[in-house]
Amino acid sequence: MNLVHLLFIFYSFINHKGETLNLKTLARRSTIVGTIAGLLLADILIFTAQAAPRTVVLTQPTPLTGLNSSVTEMNLATNSEVMYPTGFGFYYANDAKKLVPNTKFGTWKSKKDSTGFRVSYTVKPNQTWNDGTPIDAVDLLLSHVVSSEKWSIDAGLGDPSAGVTAFDSLGYGGTYTKRIKSTVLSDNNMTLTLVYDKAFADWDQYAPGPFPVHALSLLADGKTTLGTDAASKAAKAKFLDDYLTKDTARFKAMGKIWSTSYNITTVNASTNPLLLVSNGGFKLQSCIDQISCTLVIDPVTNGMSGPETTEIDKIVYRFDIADTSAPQALANKEIDLYGGQVTADGLTQLKAIKNITLDAGPQTTYEQLALRTAGPNDVGDYKGPFAGETKRARELRRAFLLAVPREDMIQKIILPTDVSAVVLNSRVVMPSDGAAYKSYILNNGVKQYFGASYTARMAEATSLMNKLVPNWKSKPVVVNLLHRNNARRTAQCQLYAASWAKVGFTVACGGRADWSSQTSNLEYDAGLFAWGAGLPVQVGDCGQTESESPNSTWGWINPAIDKNCSVLKGDPLREASRNRYWQAIEKEQSKNAYTIPLFQWPGVTAIATTLKGVKPSPITPNLVWNYWEWSN
Repeated sequence: MNLVHLLFIFYSFINHKGETLNLKTLARRSTIVGTIAGLLLADILIFTAQAAPRTVVLTQPTPLTGLNSSVTEMNLATNSEVMYPTGFGFYYANDAKKLVPNTKFGTWKSKKDSTGFRVSYTVKPNQTWNDGTPIDAVDLLLSHVVSSEKWSIDAGLGDPSAGVTAFDSLGYGGTYTKRIKSTVLSDNNMTLTLVYDKAFADWDQYAPGPFPVHALSLLADGKTTLGTDAASKAAKAKFLDDYLTKDTARFKAMGKIWSTSYNITTVNASTNPLLLVSNGGFKLQSCIDQISCTLVIDPVTNGMSGPETTEIDKIVYRFDIADTSAPQALANKEIDLYGGQVTADGLTQLKAIKNITLDAGPQTTYEQLALRTAGPNDVGDYKGPFAGETKRARELRRAFLLAVPREDMIQKIILPTDVSAVVLNSRVVMPSDGAAYKSYILNNGVKQYFGASYTARMAEATSLMNKLVPNWKSKPVVVNLLHRNNARRTAQCQLYAASWAKVGFTVACGGRADWSSQTSNLEYDAGLFAWGAGLPVQVGDCGQTESESPNSTWGWINPAIDKNCSVLKGDPLREASRNRYWQAIEKEQSKNAYTIPLFQWPGVTAIATTLKGVKPSPITPNLVWNYWEWSN
């Protein structure tokens, strides 16, 4: 059931490492699935990586928050990474950011005809979920339910664009919902055909992902145990009938289960097994809140729906090992694999450890600062300092962004771990893209935040504050800033807060472990977080930028951005044209002082020499995308 494969594999911006909002997310997740990120402990549980030769122990600095990363507040890199080995769909992404067809699960073909653009997805026969229930194309239908706004409205589940829906899904609001016309199920229930109004850019990334709909149907019936073969088949037949008749009551019940029941962080013998039905090489065995999750090889489905795992039989994710303590854990052989936000001291420690391999390089994850202008989709009564689209609100936000010491951040915190690091001036193109990046940032509007020196920017910010808040020295503007409470974020916020104080902002650094569930909390005026990119797509980061996107949690309402995103969701464009639309969007973001990019994350992966086959990927899932190739 890998809930990561639930919907569509589309470009994913996640919150990296549990702190990355998996952008597995978002723009492209405009259809979900995702591929688009906290830490701490409770009772200490000691794992010895070398005690079990076929066990791989890795760190995940942010704890698990739920099993379904397609739910709005669950779009975390950790959630996607942990659940990734538990499911397979039509394809997966490799470390070269390319789609790899998974013909063990199924195949697809496309065709243009008088009715539009049709893509037929056929599930390979003789596959089952790990409870023995056959997998077929009926298991693909939930992707449509949680991504089509029209279907939601027609079924009486609410209008997702208005923030009212039975399924709290990230899949709404994107290219899929704009282009899809209908779904057609074959007579043998093994092929699902998606009928679009016409072909569009990156259509191949919108394949429907499998979900054990029989389990969802049983859960909605209040069942707490796996069904018999007959009961499970009947439950799937009931789901199909509910789908065809658009049974409002039934889908509201299933929507509540889908949106809330998978949001668990403890998994043990008392967990409802229907929540754990899957089809991957591994199955989720247990999770200890804030500490760990353990996956074990699934003898029923391993090698059935995807590549077979033969050299390892257990994967343990550790959440209780912080970035600062990971080097010592590697030296002690408590863990086999680490990838996180290493500090300069941590990198020095890693380099001194014998019997590990270091893989370093910039990730596609990037850090940004976002300011709130309203509630998500303009829902809620936000009255903070940056509220609204008036000239005063815009200039106050601009003063705040001008006072960010981005250069100082690079010099003091990032360069010690990445000697090539530079200030980031785009959210679409990265410095690691070389000449393309240098050309791009000349026209994307961010120059107003890097064209002048920090001293000059501070002078402009002070001038704006003298006009907007004449008494700022005695009554500064209070800003509540949301961020994850790890070492680097804390240092970052403190550095920024000292600068903001010089121009009249008192900033409360609101570091918290559950930060990802608070992005819609109107108590927070701004947020520091990262987006971890997945497969590149034409639509860019529209999923977190458009006014009506479920991922645009900061309340930006901008018709110009919406207009440009609408074009990007349409016909395939040449690279030069895509760049013009992306640049136009970033110009609007800069002009209205909604957000500012900060830096591209330095990537450091440490691998025990006993662990073979790990190929770190720049996109999510960064470490486990090829787990079936590992040996230990």
